Amino acid sequence: MTRPSSRPRAVPRLAATLLTCLTGALTASDAGRAQQPAVSPGSRVVEVRVPAPSLAGNLVGTEAEQGAAIYLPSGYALETARRYPVVYLLHGIFDSHSTWLDYHRLPSLLDDLISTGEIPELIVVMPDGGNRYGGGFYRNSPVTGNWADFVAGDLVAFVDAGYRTLARREGRAVAGHSMGGYGALHLGMTRPDVFSVLWAMSPCCLAAADDFGFGNDAWKRAARVQGPDELPALLERNDFYAVAALGVMAAFQPDPDNPPLHVDFPFDLVRGETVLDDTAYDRYLDRLPVRRVGASREALRSLRGLGLGVGLGDQFLHIPTGSLELAGRLGEERIPFLLDVYAGDHRQEVRRRLEEVVLPWIGERLAVE
Repeated sequence: MTRPSSRPRAVPRLAATLLTCLTGALTASDAGRAQQPAVSPGSRVVEVRVPAPSLAGNLVGTEAEQGAAIYLPSGYALETARRYPVVYLLHGIFDSHSTWLDYHRLPSLLDDLISTGEIPELIVVMPDGGNRYGGGFYRNSPVTGNWADFVAGDLVAFVDAGYRTLARREGRAVAGHSMGGYGALHLGMTRPDVFSVLWAMSPCCLAAADDFGFGNDAWKRAARVQGPDELPALLERNDFYAVAALGVMAAFQPDPDNPPLHVDFPFDLVRGETVLDDTAYDRYLDRLPVRRVGASREALRSLRGLGLGVGLGDQFLHIPTGSLELAGRLGEERIPFLLDVYAGDHRQEVRRRLEEVVLPWIGERLAVE
């Protein structure tokens, strides 16, 4: 991993980034099941189980209780009357909240940024969002469960009830990486009553382009799957795309009445080739963010901040393409946003971008007590 640079003040760092701006206390009921490993003197991380009634009845076997990690800053234990803004941080496909803790070492990064005054003291909530397909894409689906309702409803209510938060939209941000970047955008478009700031890092699934288009042979392999029992064999062969394609279909194109996969592929296989069904394909495209900007214009314009970041060397080719297309659509609708374009791949620059751009930018826009 590239060594992070020393941290200058937030404003010079942001000015140096290539960007485009188009306009100007744990409850008693939780204590028995939460683990509280020390992160550094003062701050702590609490790992909890969150009731998830929004996921009840899903068809892929995801539990109606989910794990999450909650970072509490050092002042939380000392200033017992103070309330804190909250950042909800969503992970990518096949990841979990431990990715933020162990791979990106987020708690130590937050400690450093708070101690130097580059961000205010805040709470960071890192929920799990996975399922047998790698993730539910933080969307509501009758097949995979109502993940958007889980995050914006069940999880937010759990955190506000159990911790001293600024329990209003001005005190909440949602951010994420890859699948989580898509999730942040989706929640910003659909739940601006809950979140007022969003940042999407290398967001997937914005447009049906490049490797996310149906020319990718993974869609054919996914369409040939006869049932969930075949998923382990696909993963053993490292066929990431085929499993992810099934996850996309279950979240974006669900069909509860079509067992065993309960999805509606918007194409047919004819002599081994994909032949699109125009009606189903348009319905699928209408669920992707580049098609939804116009309808979401007022929701996005109501935000206190909308940020989008992408590395031009991303291994998932649709991510730079889709991010730049989305930026163009935001501009056409005159929606204020910040675009952070950098030389980097899908994962290796995440910690540096969080340190140098994302967290300082979010911290400036969140309400504080």
